[in-house]
Amino acid sequence: MRRKIIISLFFSMIIVVSTLYTIMDLYLYTYDPTWRGIVNPRHIPESPYIFILGASYAYPINSTHVSEKLEENDLHYEVYNLADMSDTPSHRLKSLERLITLNPEIVIYCVSITDFEKPVARAGMINDASKDELELLDPKEEIVKAFSIITQNDLAGKFPTSPKERTILSAKYLIRGPEYTHNPFINFKTTPVTDERTFDATHAFTFRGVDSSHDNKERIALQKIITELQHKGTKVILFTSPHHKTFLDAVGESNLAVFESIMTDIAEQNDVSVYFLHDRYERLDIWRDPHHIAVNKKAAIYSDDIADILKNELGN
Repeated sequence: MRRKIIISLFFSMIIVVSTLYTIMDLYLYTYDPTWRGIVNPRHIPESPYIFILGASYAYPINSTHVSEKLEENDLHYEVYNLADMSDTPSHRLKSLERLITLNPEIVIYCVSITDFEKPVARAGMINDASKDELELLDPKEEIVKAFSIITQNDLAGKFPTSPKERTILSAKYLIRGPEYTHNPFINFKTTPVTDERTFDATHAFTFRGVDSSHDNKERIALQKIITELQHKGTKVILFTSPHHKTFLDAVGESNLAVFESIMTDIAEQNDVSVYFLHDRYERLDIWRDPHHIAVNKKAAIYSDDIADILKNELGN
């Protein structure tokens, strides 16, 4: 009986989370930078758009700070950080048509080595675990595992921790527009810098290796995103997502070399620039966790570097 209850609860939670993910996807499909909510007039843009895309690795980039840095060099753009939780090229491709209709002049795309990680091996959702093991199941952990198997992406550390918060943010967006206008998809609140000495003790990483095949779905999706944006006259720039040394050590030098080779090939094939930032901040005291730089003034170097990349590309 207890097994049946646990299994029923498990699949009920999957249905609830699937519904949430659908709602969150709709946010991407309907996004409009001019929208300020039902109760406010629409924003009239005065400058061309620059969109920052990627997963949560890119979210600490302060788009307002980047815009101010550009203005110091007489470069006037409206910069929006559209990074979204657990995003991948194949996921972003689904909403690309909407993005193109917004006519961004530049898209700067954050690509992570995790986008090219070899897929999770397919396996049964629930095995013949003992009664005691079933009693100890962590529902959130098991749902993350299930979605990892279904999507063939490792979602550990990327799964939304507060569906309630995302639902509230969506409601606020409808009524009064995004709470953080230029960082609309994740709550852009200041987060503390974590003592990196705790990372080794609290984070154990396994990396399955880089899928270097040309039929890798994320590589194909990234190629298509670049091609379609360029076809509409949007300039595309790539950069690799930063990670702390703890994670990079788990990845290993050989995998990093393969990833860099893939990114170089994609850049050369599509005539775009790629900037390698994945190990640039690996030893700096600016991290919230080994995957994410903190949203914090101490971490302004990340936003400064993105501004410098854009200044360099606009100068060229």
